[in-house]
Amino acid sequence: MKPTPLLVLTLFCFALAGCTSMEQAAAQRDKIESEPLPQAIADMGYEVGAPVKQVVDWNLYNWQAVNQHAVIIWVDAFHPYLFTLRQACPALEFAQNIGVSSTGSIVSDLDSVLVPNPPGGGENCWIDKIYPLQKKPAPASSAAAQ
Repeated sequence: MKPTPLLVLTLFCFALAGCTSMEQAAAQRDKIESEPLPQAIADMGYEVGAPVKQVVDWNLYNWQAVNQHAVIIWVDAFHPYLFTLRQACPALEFAQNIGVSSTGSIVSDLDSVLVPNPPGGGENCWIDKIYPLQKKPAPASSAAAQ
């Protein structure tokens, strides 16, 4: 059977649409990582440090989802880290609890954030980058300035 020109044209359009949507997804990810995320972190009162490859000697002390692409994990009461994820993790924003795939060090590009999804299963949200966070210094009060 000989392919008709209409069939070939239709398949070409689907392939082109797939490439366009991949480019749009990459552009959207870049925008999320460059604009809203830093602002969201600043609104929480933190400054983002230089990326690190791993976190050693950690405990899952506390956590907070920033959006579908990032989560803050406190490894103790005073040391939060921002974990950006390779792709969107929709269940993260609504999760009641999370886990991390590592028992020793958490390594970017190797470990994942685990989001349970009852009644069975869950999501592995692969870690892209890890950034230490520091609390922003409190603004000087007007009484101290006098």
